[in-house]
Amino acid sequence: MLASNLFNGYIGSNLCYHLEKEGIFELFGSNSSFDKSILKEKNFDNQKIKIIESLISFSTKFGFFVDSDEGKISLTPLGMDMRKNVGFFTWSIGGYGNFMRNFTDLKDEKNNSLYSLIDGANVALGSRQANREYMWNTIIKELKRLNISKIVDLGCGAAGALIDICKIFNKVTGLGIDISHKAIEAAEVNIRNNSMDDRICVVNQNVMEATDDASLIATFETVDTVISFMMLHDLFNIKDPVDVLRTLQKTFPKAKRFLLADTFMSDENTITKETPIFIYGFEFVHHFMNIRIYKKEEYIDFFSKAGFEIEKIQYLNVPNTYLFTLK
Repeated sequence: MLASNLFNGYIGSNLCYHLEKEGIFELFGSNSSFDKSILKEKNFDNQKIKIIESLISFSTKFGFFVDSDEGKISLTPLGMDMRKNVGFFTWSIGGYGNFMRNFTDLKDEKNNSLYSLIDGANVALGSRQANREYMWNTIIKELKRLNISKIVDLGCGAAGALIDICKIFNKVTGLGIDISHKAIEAAEVNIRNNSMDDRICVVNQNVMEATDDASLIATFETVDTVISFMMLHDLFNIKDPVDVLRTLQKTFPKAKRFLLADTFMSDENTITKETPIFIYGFEFVHHFMNIRIYKKEEYIDFFSKAGFEIEKIQYLNVPNTYLFTLK
């Protein structure tokens, strides 16, 4: 691997982020091409069309698209792979891009200013996009196996998971908790847009503080299923992991199942051309935020010590990422 690979990859990553942000990947739908005439049908203003045309032009130069003489824009194999993995680019460039550029400017790495560099809404959106592409079928299949009624999502982001679950399970209601104000704002908009106001509510709080919120205790006691995707590692750095798990058990006393998914520390020692996507991005941001990432075997030990029975462990098609069904 050469410096040119890293540099060009950085440019391509930013390009991919903007293709998703401006809705260009969406123009393809489930197809591998679209006719440029669709831009007029979409009633975009002139400025929007200029941005889209400029992005398409450079994406063609970059090898993501092919612009044919017949007026069709087609995805190349690289473009298809970028679209499939776009969630990782939303997460890294949109969510952590500012942090990656500026974290060394902060003198006190323990203060909250670190988090001010992170766009929680884009972190949540990117996680949701990757979740849908790689993990969601496994998660929904597992939920269908269970008898769920009231579900809480710890680290709910923009409420995408709760909305999808409530659409699939007609009688289920949901509660979402997230520390990011931007994520909760996005969640409230998504809930309204999907007419789920009567079935889903969200709370802007630190999960570990919400466990002591008297106004939520009555709701917590009705929860039968707890879900959390890619957030346990954060909680495990607030308190002792076993204490965190015992607190969650106490907070949701009637929960029959805990579906907890997370990414673990890899065994990678050095990056190569074969290193899969996401690993180094995940470990980079957490390393420089002084957040310890544990290994899978350590999670299993934590669950056992907290008194959980591990009912099932499933790989979620993202490197070092697994779903635990606990009871």
